[in-house]
Amino acid sequence: MDVTQISNAQANLSQAGDQGAASNSKLGKNDFLKLLVVQMQNQDPINPMNSKEFASQLAQFNSVEQLIGVNKSLSSLQNSQELMRTEMTNSMASSLAGKKIRALSNEISLDSGGHVDINFDLGNAADKVQIVIKDAASGSEVRTETVERAPAGKNSWTWDGKGNNGLSVPGGNYKVEIKATNGDKSVNSRMFIDGIAQKVRFTGNGVYINVDGIEVPIGNIETVGTSNS
Repeated sequence: MDVTQISNAQANLSQAGDQGAASNSKLGKNDFLKLLVVQMQNQDPINPMNSKEFASQLAQFNSVEQLIGVNKSLSSLQNSQELMRTEMTNSMASSLAGKKIRALSNEISLDSGGHVDINFDLGNAADKVQIVIKDAASGSEVRTETVERAPAGKNSWTWDGKGNNGLSVPGGNYKVEIKATNGDKSVNSRMFIDGIAQKVRFTGNGVYINVDGIEVPIGNIETVGTSNS
């Protein structure tokens, strides 16, 4: 067998692979087949390739080709599933406008001179629940209130729209922190908003629903009902 010609063929294939558009350093099925053909063409006629070795190499080539086919099929299936999921999400989101929505969010929208309910769930009963309201833009604290003896489950506290100084704060969006404790132990909590879905926004990062002035990801929606429910 002429080892020099096989080595040259391998070098040429390697150089071609380096200059290819895909810039893939792995041996592809076409490269594998070319090497096998070169090996057969340059084998020693007096001492030809062992039939078992040749069968083994063909089996390897067949396995590689099958794996490439399976990988392409899986990739195509994944792309189809992603497309279907996106279409279903967009279709569902479009039907939410005008519906009553409950969604997880730590943000609230306050009308100028008005009040707003702050809703939260507790994993267990709490001796004290500290509610801290901050300006959504600056992060500065505007109001802190402590609620005594809150039960497990759904709770609500109405903010009158006034700051710690007793004066009304400007209308706009505010963020809320819930710090619940039972003795010296913390209690798990999460905030949610109830309102009407007013607008749906499609972005490259996902779908967002505007609920009474608060924009939430569609994945944060927990329940959907009619507007008069």
